Amino acid sequence: SRRSVCKPWSMASSNLDLGTMSPNIELVRRWYALLPSLGGTDPNDDSAFFDRMFRDYLDEEYELRLPGGYPEGEPAFRGREGLAQLLAMLRDSWAERRFEPDRLIDAGDQVVVFVRVVAEGSASGVPIELPDAHVVTLRDGRLTSTRVYRDRSEALEAVGLQA
Repeated sequence: SRRSVCKPWSMASSNLDLGTMSPNIELVRRWYALLPSLGGTDPNDDSAFFDRMFRDYLDEEYELRLPGGYPEGEPAFRGREGLAQLLAMLRDSWAERRFEPDRLIDAGDQVVVFVRVVAEGSASGVPIELPDAHVVTLRDGRLTSTRVYRDRSEALEAVGLQA
C-alpha cells in the first residue's frame, strides 16, 4: 500500500482540485461532513442516522477505539450497538461536541485525519477545543475502523509515516 504525505487535503482549502483526491480521502471527507454536532441532534433520530451511516459508509463490524487514559482502559465501540452506547455516553457528558477536520492524509488503505474536537461540558458549560488525530481504516469502499490518538505524531507513526 502507498504511504505518503504528499497529497494532504485541507478542509480549509478554497482551490481544492477534487480530481486529485483519492477515493479513500473523498469517502472519509464525506463521512466527516455528515457527522452532526452533538448539540444539534435529537436522540429520536439516532436510528435513522445509524441506518444511513451503515448503509452508505460503515462496515457492519465497524469499530471505534478511543485512546487509553480512561478508567476502563482503551474503550472500543463495535457495530450499531457500540456506536449507540458511545452516543449515549457523549450526550451524558457533553452539551455540545463536534469534529472539525483540518487535514486528511492518504496512507493507502488508511486515512489520517487531523481534527479539532470542539465541545462544551453539559454540567459545567466549560468549552474545550483540542487537537486529535483519527486513523480511519477502509476496505472495499467502507470504513472498518477508527482509532483516536491524542498525539498526532503517534497517528502518523501508526500508519508508517514520519511526523
